Amino acid sequence: MRNSSDPDWDGPQNLIDSIYTCLNPNCRDMGVLVCLNGEINAASEVTKTHTEDTETFASLDFGSLGFVDRGRVILNRTPRRLETIKTERINPNVDLLKTYAGMDAKFFKFAADSGAEGLVIEALGVGNVPPAVFEGVEYLLEKGIPVVLVSRCPAGETDDIYSYPGAGKWLREAGVIFAEYLNGQKARIKLILALGKTSDPTELERIFY
Repeated sequence: MRNSSDPDWDGPQNLIDSIYTCLNPNCRDMGVLVCLNGEINAASEVTKTHTEDTETFASLDFGSLGFVDRGRVILNRTPRRLETIKTERINPNVDLLKTYAGMDAKFFKFAADSGAEGLVIEALGVGNVPPAVFEGVEYLLEKGIPVVLVSRCPAGETDDIYSYPGAGKWLREAGVIFAEYLNGQKARIKLILALGKTSDPTELERIFY
């Protein structure tokens, strides 16, 4: 996080801790790991919380997997879920939109009309969009474009709790896929991989659920 001109440059120690983590047999088969500031996190769970703080990476929902202390790797848990999407291609033509109060359907319709093959929505709260946005979501789904929903909040999962045009219950009933604890950028990567494997709505739901 800090460069080599800083007196407290953290790069070398992060590299050393990462090597200890890679060499530890207990860290095998745990998927991609992030080792920084002495903490070990699952890449599927961790997020960057500060632009330049050395203690920036955190697993806000589940906590770190463990830590490195003077060469000793201490593990407290395993990743919540390990997933592999086997595909020989990826489909990067997936857009990501963040919702806001007063938003309308124009960006969603533009995504559909400009050739997007998938869309991830960073929704409000537990998984709701403004009523005017719901029209755009329906527009995408009518064209057969899969829509994945995450929350713009840094922690917590999405769920279909509320019921109004644009709320979670309406979105799920319309065919929107809820991505649980994933953030927007990770859900987009997952959808890119999933679309490389299949475009079948039922199979896409299975991959996400």
